[in-house]
Amino acid sequence: EIRKAFEKEVSKNKKPRLLVTASVAGVISTIKSGYEIPQLSQSLDYIQLMTYDLHGSWEGYTGENSPLYKSPTETGIKTFYNIKYIMENWKNKGAAPEKLIVGFPAYGHTFILSDSSKTGIGAPSNRGGHPGPYTKKTGLWAYHEICTFLKNGATQVWNAAQQVPYAYRGNEWVGYDNIKSFHIKAQWLKKSSFGGAMIWPIDMDDFTGSFCDQGTFPLTSALKKVLQVHSA
Repeated sequence: EIRKAFEKEVSKNKKPRLLVTASVAGVISTIKSGYEIPQLSQSLDYIQLMTYDLHGSWEGYTGENSPLYKSPTETGIKTFYNIKYIMENWKNKGAAPEKLIVGFPAYGHTFILSDSSKTGIGAPSNRGGHPGPYTKKTGLWAYHEICTFLKNGATQVWNAAQQVPYAYRGNEWVGYDNIKSFHIKAQWLKKSSFGGAMIWPIDMDDFTGSFCDQGTFPLTSALKKVLQVHSA
């Protein structure tokens, strides 16, 4: 009905039609219970997949926020918690791939390690990390806050299996994205012929350029460069 109303408005005003979009979950249990995918694909111009928040402190062990691929150590339903599976699942269930938008997070999920000597993926965690100075949320840091963590001596590790980084210092641990992982994911979505990308939320990127020494909006800029998006 909304789309029909927008089309009717176009016939009256002779202006470009407003787009009809929706942000939807990637977790398989929500998909099964909440979405009629072919019908959504027919009705919407774009379907924005929330391919983030795939792991967090609520699980009791460390994990990446938005991994491109599954971890070799994951089993069962956890093997579905990655961008590749989520996007292909939506496509295989009837969504037009050119309408599917990959979600890119400008933040990471943080953890307090139960044992600071165990720092890899799946390490035991007893709670979310300390609130950042700006976001002030337990278990979450903006990208610019993560840059400060890295500058203050955190060890950064490239998770080759999942194509995203993580970092730790003492008993603090964060799984996140950086310019490199954004570039790899953007190349992957182009190769896979998906519709595009969205960043959530854009104000958690280093919008001033004063934290990461990578210019203003480094994550957003990296994504635009790969996808060849030009500002109007």
